[in-house]
Amino acid sequence: MHREVIIYIINNKKEILLQKRSSTKKHHPNKWALCSGHVEDFDEDFEAAAVRELNEELGLIISKEELELVFIKELVDDSKDKHITKYYVLHTDKNENDFVLQKEELSEVKWYEITKVIDMMENKSQDIVFSDSMLTILKSINKDI
Repeated sequence: MHREVIIYIINNKKEILLQKRSSTKKHHPNKWALCSGHVEDFDEDFEAAAVRELNEELGLIISKEELELVFIKELVDDSKDKHITKYYVLHTDKNENDFVLQKEELSEVKWYEITKVIDMMENKSQDIVFSDSMLTILKSINKDI
């Protein structure tokens, strides 16, 4: 079973934090992306994985209670493998310079207006890593804030 988390980090200005993947990353180097990560073992729950990823990649120290679960996606492919992704929202008003980046993973972070990120995704920009699910959820988040 493959398990992963995706975290939409939102501030009070209706902006979303994107992180630029390091140039040394095997997949999607130098592309903007949402915070995400894999649940590393079966003893780790999804929320613990999200807390760990936020700490490792951005230097954020949060509690599980600060995460808002917004969607669960389950897929079973032809080989009977199961893939589960849980999508969360985290609210923070930190400045870009306040994040402590894991240099092996990220080169920078930047706050973007949510509508601009939606436009990037809808126009299939090559500068951002996303899926249709990510876009649909971001549109829903934008309506709710």
